[in-house]
Amino acid sequence: MEPLSEVGRLTGVIHAPAETFPDVAERGRWWIPTLLMVVMGVIFITLFVQHVGYERMIQKAMESSPQLQDMPADKKAEAVAMQRKIMPYMLHASPIAGTVVMVVVIAGVLLFLMNGLMDAGIKYKNSLNVVAYAMLPAGLVAGVLMCVVMFLKAPDEFDIERPLAFNAGAFLNPDSTSKWLESLATSFDLFTFWTIALMAIGFSAAAGPRRLPFSKSLTGILIAWGLWVVIKVGIAAMRG
Repeated sequence: MEPLSEVGRLTGVIHAPAETFPDVAERGRWWIPTLLMVVMGVIFITLFVQHVGYERMIQKAMESSPQLQDMPADKKAEAVAMQRKIMPYMLHASPIAGTVVMVVVIAGVLLFLMNGLMDAGIKYKNSLNVVAYAMLPAGLVAGVLMCVVMFLKAPDEFDIERPLAFNAGAFLNPDSTSKWLESLATSFDLFTFWTIALMAIGFSAAAGPRRLPFSKSLTGILIAWGLWVVIKVGIAAMRG
């Protein structure tokens, strides 16, 4: 089979993932889909700042934080001032640092599971390629949809923590739902499941279907996802 072009890899993971991921795992350039996701994130944050602004985000953060509400007035003013200083840096750095760290860490965790538990025999480069290309479709589609939804709503109505109604948490009332339940519900997300399916196809292709069937690959990824959900829900429960 002849090597695919980069455009062929980027589009193939959407319309023909089973045929594309063997080439992706071996010859892919993981930094290209990662860069595309970073660009999408930067575009969204830039539009968010223009349409919604920092002040509304700080106000919503204050309203949703019991710790801030219980603070004395002077301490609350100091916290708000600190938020105004650091939020611009955090927002603009998050698409870059967050995306790269997420790809690198997920690739490492799944490599450990696939080689340690499933005896997949793949390399870290293969894992990086599979994870980055598998994350790209959902990342781009979600980014575009968030931009569209944001401009369809008034600035006060857009919630960056609940931008799309593609997970179970979007149908819960945040004012009457416990944090742990909300965290659990938001984990059941269509974009997440799309990415999980692509990763399972990718790791099976990287190791070879005989050595790592799709069902076995999917099991390993679901184990990692389940552990992450447990940790996330536990942290939310501790925060109240």
